Amino acid sequence: MRLFVGLLVVAAVGSSGCKLLEKKVPDDIVKKAVSGSLRHMPNTATAMCGGDTKGLMSATVTVKSRGEKSTGVAHVVGKPWPGKDLPSSCEGDVEFAFSYSTKTYGSGKRRRTETTWFLDKLKLVAVQTEGVKLASQSEESNDPDKDDDGDDDDDSSKTKTKKKKSSDDE
Repeated sequence: MRLFVGLLVVAAVGSSGCKLLEKKVPDDIVKKAVSGSLRHMPNTATAMCGGDTKGLMSATVTVKSRGEKSTGVAHVVGKPWPGKDLPSSCEGDVEFAFSYSTKTYGSGKRRRTETTWFLDKLKLVAVQTEGVKLASQSEESNDPDKDDDGDDDDDSSKTKTKKKKSSDDE
């Protein structure tokens, strides 16, 4: 009977072993990597702040949710590098993905394993800064029933067509 119960436990662990043995990125690694990366990411910081900036000088990162295979969403609040017409703080959500490598040293009781984490992906998914919209959201909204004034969209499309005509003439 004991052998049978032991085999059932091994079988249950073996079938769900992927989730049990899967490494999870520690929160402190996520916070340090995301805040460090946003210091020198001008496109992401500009989209988050609504004006031209080099990045975020100081950022507070909070992990909101976790996905499978070391992915998740983090909430970021930070102060942008000084610039023209920028808010005092910018706020948004970023999607992250990490990978890792492990290396084992020593043998016997002195054996230790080191894990090195790598930030593979950092994508802005939502902006909560007051008065700033995420660019992809405004481009996707072409619904005629929506209560947008649409004047800004028309001016930007005219500017784009003028640029195309001038480049064609040259």
